[in-house]
Amino acid sequence: MTERLTALGGHWEVDAVPSWGTTVTAALPLGVAEPPELRPLDRLNPANWKSCRGSPRGLRNRQIAEHLQLSEHMVKFHVRNILDKLDVSSRGEAAAPARDLPLEPVAHRSA
Repeated sequence: MTERLTALGGHWEVDAVPSWGTTVTAALPLGVAEPPELRPLDRLNPANWKSCRGSPRGLRNRQIAEHLQLSEHMVKFHVRNILDKLDVSSRGEAAAPARDLPLEPVAHRSA
């Protein structure tokens, strides 16, 4: 949150009084600032993230769908959205920015 406030020219103010309480205030300038440039992965919503967790690990749509209890069609829909939002044409290209991020592993199901 601090990074986002600083990018907008704002700052935090914290006032803590023992046995009384704490007030946290986020101060932002009234002028319109240019929004900070989004990193490619910031464009993904939570549903996209759930669907893309298995892609860097080489799982197929069906395996991701089974794990997330979604239809394979819904996983395909999210993968297409991910590719569009990241402006890439393949899962490999989409996985590159996420390679170093700590993503929860999607377990393989035994047949």
